[in-house]
Amino acid sequence: MSKRALQIVAVVAALALALAVVLRAPRARSDRPAFTRVGQNGMIYTISVSRANVDNDQYLIRIADQLSDEVVKAGGSGQISVMIWPDDVPVPREPPTTEFDASMKTQAAGIFINPARHIKHLIRFRNGDTIAERDFK
Repeated sequence: MSKRALQIVAVVAALALALAVVLRAPRARSDRPAFTRVGQNGMIYTISVSRANVDNDQYLIRIADQLSDEVVKAGGSGQISVMIWPDDVPVPREPPTTEFDASMKTQAAGIFINPARHIKHLIRFRNGDTIAERDFK
């Protein structure tokens, strides 16, 4: 084999090795929590999260922060409301407007964020009733 052919083989082997290392490298987990955007009306979002995460307040606040940040980046104030359901129940595309809406019985939480006033408020629901409220910094 010629010197040139050996150089080509060496380069191809090095590229193949580099590609194999990159493809096998463990991926860093995303900081972004997983959720499904179901609907939106203005600055009111309806989302679903896994049943495993529906009781995790910090997880839900991270989702609301992410949505608020997207609004700010788009030129808005970042003031939003997020209505949260577990992913194993029907979630309305349009946010319910009254407590008599059937979906209110299965809603797990609601979050209100107003960055200008440093407000992050979470309300927990069970069977349509408020069971807890909490403010975050």
